[in-house]
Amino acid sequence: MNKLKVIHIAHASHSYFANEKDSLIDIVLNDWYFKTAVQLKKYYPKIEVECWAPEKLNKKYEEITKNRILLRFFPTTFSPIYALDFSLSMLKELRKEIKKSKKEDYGLVIHLHEYHNLHGLWIASFFKNIRIIAQHHGGSSPFKHLKESKKKRFFFLFFILAQLWENIILKNIKVFYALSNEELDYLRSVAPDSKSIFQTMGIEDIYFKKIKKDSARKKLKIPLDKKIILYIGRISEVKGVRYLIAAMENLKEHDLYILGYGNERESLENYSKEKAQSNVYFLGGVFKAKKLLYLSSADCLVLPSSKEGAPVTVMEAFARNLPVVVTNIGGIPLMVENNINGAIIRQKNTEDIINSVKEVLTWKKDIRKYANIYKWNRIIKNTVKDYQNGKN
Repeated sequence: MNKLKVIHIAHASHSYFANEKDSLIDIVLNDWYFKTAVQLKKYYPKIEVECWAPEKLNKKYEEITKNRILLRFFPTTFSPIYALDFSLSMLKELRKEIKKSKKEDYGLVIHLHEYHNLHGLWIASFFKNIRIIAQHHGGSSPFKHLKESKKKRFFFLFFILAQLWENIILKNIKVFYALSNEELDYLRSVAPDSKSIFQTMGIEDIYFKKIKKDSARKKLKIPLDKKIILYIGRISEVKGVRYLIAAMENLKEHDLYILGYGNERESLENYSKEKAQSNVYFLGGVFKAKKLLYLSSADCLVLPSSKEGAPVTVMEAFARNLPVVVTNIGGIPLMVENNINGAIIRQKNTEDIINSVKEVLTWKKDIRKYANIYKWNRIIKNTVKDYQNGKN
């Protein structure tokens, strides 16, 4: 294999996902752009891999090395709202990297993590002669955003221009990994000559490790006689956390553990306190071995979101033999079969959460087998084929 370098580019400043209780570096290292890079380096160590990201908190360029991967953080030129980060220094550095690859004659691939954003469109506009792989993370086209919110109609002209830009520029991207049938239909309409397939992130082999529930609970000091409901993800209104908290009023004999970070955590914690709940626990960001223990301790996973791609937490739950309670959005219908490996509920519906949690907690099914297709080795092998299938 000729020398190949892959640059993974995050779609927004990581600080958008954090509040004062969260570690920014933990968020970076658990972002899927870095996790994908780690797995790529694991299975293909000869490929040179870097991770780039804009960061609105940075006043100057910064870099660190983790897992033999160089992470580079570029200060934003402006960052008015989430997904509109723009870093001129990042684009300049990317231009230098492209010139270097041509001079030294090595393959260069840009792996964009999300493309419905300002950086993604700029990169696809200016560097169309470089092989670009675009990973969907649940974002939406400008017109879809416009339909989702009445407030956004005040910026109607902006969304029209953004949609026109996407219609022209997305054709420059060679390969798309989409997370829903709706997104696949959209991509095939605006970029018919590009490869567009359903492909998710992956789950590590450790999630298939056999850990007894009682053993995991003892390590975490969780009662052995309780049913444990787990939520893992960004703590926000759009993820349906408020409805899940409300549901616990009728599930008082069970405990809810909320794992994740997000700048709406404090308001949702206060909501739980107002209800004087003693069975809801906010644990913040929990990662790696400890996260595995919580998944091994749980009885089901609930993700009542109103906006999703293909949630990795669902894959991880399957690997731990957990049934899931999820909404019928994004790529979830491609992952979950109602009443087979999970229960599909309506959005923003506390009653559905209550009824479905009670139902899945009675199941005695083999859920683990549904996780096999999400193993990293399979996903990375397919991804590298797309890296290599074409010339810069």
